[in-house]
Amino acid sequence: MPGKTAPPQYDEPALDPQRKSEELASLSVSGRSVAITVIAVLAVFYTLYFAVSLLVPIVAAVLLSMLLAPAVQFLERLHVPRLLASAVVVLATVGLIGAGMTALVGPAQSWIEKGPESLQKIEHRLFAIRKPLEDIKKATDQLEDATEAGDHAGPQEVRVVRPAFTDLVLSGTPQAVTLIISVVILVYFLLASGDVFLRKLVTVIPTFHDKKRAVAITRQIETDISFYLLNFTLVNAGLGVAMAVVTALLGIPNPLLWGTLIAVLNFVPYVGPLTSMAILAMVGIQTFDSLPLALAAPAILLVLVGISAEVIMPFVLGRGLLLNPVAIFIAILLWGWLWGIVGVLLAVPLLASFKIVCERVEPLRPIAEFLTT
Repeated sequence: MPGKTAPPQYDEPALDPQRKSEELASLSVSGRSVAITVIAVLAVFYTLYFAVSLLVPIVAAVLLSMLLAPAVQFLERLHVPRLLASAVVVLATVGLIGAGMTALVGPAQSWIEKGPESLQKIEHRLFAIRKPLEDIKKATDQLEDATEAGDHAGPQEVRVVRPAFTDLVLSGTPQAVTLIISVVILVYFLLASGDVFLRKLVTVIPTFHDKKRAVAITRQIETDISFYLLNFTLVNAGLGVAMAVVTALLGIPNPLLWGTLIAVLNFVPYVGPLTSMAILAMVGIQTFDSLPLALAAPAILLVLVGISAEVIMPFVLGRGLLLNPVAIFIAILLWGWLWGIVGVLLAVPLLASFKIVCERVEPLRPIAEFLTT
């Protein structure tokens, strides 16, 4: 009977020391690059957070210039010089906004002054939920008392306060007027300069092929962003006009005020319409004795917002320019944390502009795919 043969033995090749050192060096370089990237991202957020008073006027001016660029181009086609066309468009925009604010500041101040009285009336109308709210308030007060008692012995809190850009703009101080004038002047120069920056960019690029590609990409980005901003603004303005008509037919005072407020808040998807519905519900309860009639305006707004989001926006913008709801919500949270109310209003235009840029730059196209609905 033949004996069993032992399985063959294979010697594992020794690991090449040079190869091992190369792998360790590669891992080290990769780790350093990740650390540098994280530090760079944190530095960018730090700059965005604390340089808000400088960056917000610049960003607002750039977006406004892209929004108004089609009007300037239209006047140029009528053989109006670009400098004059830019001045006409900027002055017309400032005049329109100024006239609207002048007409609305009185009714808005009146409603603000009636705020305490309105809240008391709403509280009286909604007496059915008053008792649970009082219980919640009592429990909250007890929790706050217990927290304050434990905080007296703790260390003092140190806070780093950044410049309050939103408070500055809304305060009506000379500094706020100076900021607004700065934005207007910057918008004019951006419109009047035309292709100056693009021509300077072309002179820096070495090869003709790269020059041609840079011009094509830049032109397409400018066109797409202007198209998006213009149509997005027109859709929101249309919604505001529709709700002004609805509130006027229902008999709610100051319909122009509510239409303008709804148009502005609709720049913030999801959050803006919900805020508008809550405000209209409070105004309706203050105005009417019938609860169904008081809730008619927010119900109509809900229907119109649904039609706008599901029918009008896809038809006007096309599916390619629609944004992912998750990305929109994250952008609202991010820019709201960075720049407050102004950041919330600019979040969607900034996100759309960033997506358009990513679509035109080859290495960034996966990001654009994630941002698309």
